[in-house]
Amino acid sequence: MENKYLFMGGNGLIGSYIVAHYLRLVDSRRILSPSHKKFDITDSSAVSHYFKLHKPSIVINLAAHRNASTAELQRGDKEGSVWKANVIGAKNIAKACKTYGSYLIHISTDYVFSGHKDNPGPYSEKDTPEKNDNLLSWYGITKREGESAILNTLSNAAIIRINNVTRPNNRDLKLDYIGKFLWLYEQEKLYPIFGDQYVTLTYIPSITQIITKLIKTKKTGIYHAASIDVCTPFELAYYAINKAYGRTGVVKKITMDSFLQKNPRRYPKFGGLKTEITQRKLHIQPMTWRKIVNLFVRETKLR
Repeated sequence: MENKYLFMGGNGLIGSYIVAHYLRLVDSRRILSPSHKKFDITDSSAVSHYFKLHKPSIVINLAAHRNASTAELQRGDKEGSVWKANVIGAKNIAKACKTYGSYLIHISTDYVFSGHKDNPGPYSEKDTPEKNDNLLSWYGITKREGESAILNTLSNAAIIRINNVTRPNNRDLKLDYIGKFLWLYEQEKLYPIFGDQYVTLTYIPSITQIITKLIKTKKTGIYHAASIDVCTPFELAYYAINKAYGRTGVVKKITMDSFLQKNPRRYPKFGGLKTEITQRKLHIQPMTWRKIVNLFVRETKLR
């Protein structure tokens, strides 16, 4: 029996790329990618009805509230849209997958870790998410609770953590982690960039590669989609602008501590993801962050 794929969040930056990839591989009649209006993951009865009607065998949940800044405005509100999307929605999907025997791949984030100096990243697939809510953003808290809801509900599930996503030929540079620096440069709005924050990158085709491996093997557990090495946002912006425009010396550096004093949003300072377990289990080789930047610049139409 051929798989039927259900994508939640298939219209977003990540989802649109992955859905387009699968539409090139399989019969479009086997691809389900309903809009939020047609399939509200926060409505348990709607989720149950949709699964009963379509009986998907593979479920990829990319639906989430992903903006950490706007999420912070709802901090502590379990009736708010962020909690409902990232926690209630994840739990509803896990319950439906359990009922109908579907294999679930859920997308999560490195924001489930604090990035605090006392417990710095990059973090491995085996590291336990931060339990102290005071060290996490509201976005990170809700994604942590979403992971927990899935793992406590469904055994037939894999979670892929990502961070700082970028995709080739992205039409909206502002939504892309690499692209936003280039857009700011083009608009002559480039502000000082953190030189003391440590991050990894997630190249969206790498998420697709991991999803394809997981669908083939039906492996469960935690996986990380990230560059093999860390960088600072300053290093990345400096390198990307030089690679794209041949300019040096245009990026100014600022400390994250000075920013957090005025904007206490609890962004991870020492973040990032390790991928050794993912490499071993799925036989993949992540790229360096510089290789990802090189690919982005080569494949994206810039001014």
